[in-house]
Amino acid sequence: MGIAIRNTGKALPKLIVKNDDIARFVDTNDEWIVSRTGIKERNISTEESALDLATAAARVALEGVDYNSIDLVIVATVTPDKIVPSMGALVKRKLGLPNAVAYDINTACSGFIYGMWMAEALMRNGRDVQNGGTRTNIINRALVIGVERLSRIVDWTDRSTCIIFGDGAGCALLEYDEHKTGIISSFVKNYDDVTDSLTCGMEYLKTPFTNEETDNPEKQALSMNGNQVFKFAVNAIGEVMETALAYAGLTPEDITYYVPHQANLRIITAAAKKFKQPMEKFQVTIGETGNVSAASVPMALYDTMQSGEIKKGDKIMLMGFGGGLSAGAVIFEV
Repeated sequence: MGIAIRNTGKALPKLIVKNDDIARFVDTNDEWIVSRTGIKERNISTEESALDLATAAARVALEGVDYNSIDLVIVATVTPDKIVPSMGALVKRKLGLPNAVAYDINTACSGFIYGMWMAEALMRNGRDVQNGGTRTNIINRALVIGVERLSRIVDWTDRSTCIIFGDGAGCALLEYDEHKTGIISSFVKNYDDVTDSLTCGMEYLKTPFTNEETDNPEKQALSMNGNQVFKFAVNAIGEVMETALAYAGLTPEDITYYVPHQANLRIITAAAKKFKQPMEKFQVTIGETGNVSAASVPMALYDTMQSGEIKKGDKIMLMGFGGGLSAGAVIFEV
């Protein structure tokens, strides 16, 4: 049996913020940003909620599909609209998916990869358990969504982070299809962030019992050591790519297209060089979107699938890395 990607979707906020727009309030310029990141512009939410973006991307992926047939919704995000209900529950309610189990995950920029890994496992496991005689949820179709409004947690006075991140959503519709190969292999891994190279605190309300002199709530803003994150990313993306290829019994040449997390053009270039693959095989959209964390990979996947160059039988690798620290890769056949 195969767990195939039937369709994909993408949604972006209306507002496009170019590098020169940011240069008006922090000490930077377009040439400096492009040379270090490859980013030229990004979309920023001003009126769209994360729920608006998530459901818009999902509707694209669900075109022509019976909403009653969706059994699972996994939303990967670090910027949900609410703590409770979860973004998954909010998406389920807004779209009207009466039969879906829904929940969120947070592995930062690796979130969509982890969501794919979990959805595939649940879709396969349900059938294994059923065949063994135990009753459980049987999942035939699943939505895996990555959505972020990182503009809400970026310190817009911090040049090292505010130039990098953007907002948006991407979605993949997974479907059980015994006639397709679908997902061939997947691999995820966590690494201890012992130096706190990528963090974002949480500001909770104080209680009447709090000692205000000693209480020091964390700042709810992204903090990143760019050099440490870069070193981690280059090594981690290599490890997860190698392992996913080994699990699948494939070589780098067997992969038709690579769809990496859009964090930094130099990281993508380093991966291409390490595996001796031409950059033409790598989907690069960071110039127009910036880093959209958990939404980055599914947004880039949508662009890949819409390119008109994908053929039946092509093998595509998705790769992500991010906070935690975390990383993962998924290989599937179209």
